[in-house]
Amino acid sequence: MNFNFFDWLRAGVKQSVILGVNDAVDCLGTCHQKDDVQQRLMGFLQDSPAATAPRLGAGNRGKKLGRTLKQIQADSVKAS
Repeated sequence: MNFNFFDWLRAGVKQSVILGVNDAVDCLGTCHQKDDVQQRLMGFLQDSPAATAPRLGAGNRGKKLGRTLKQIQADSVKAS
């Protein structure tokens, strides 16, 4: 079993959002038309784009934020 903290966190956030939206729809109700908003919304959320989104791999890196440890150490060496 391969445990990935960020996948676990993402799944927990997704579940919380879905439950929150479901509670809001239950509390507020739907419009007076015969439109099953709750079912359409749940269908949309279950077909999550996160499941089909490409994972960040060696060939598909996102923009790096900040500096690396090597850059920080090189800057401290230059400053001294």
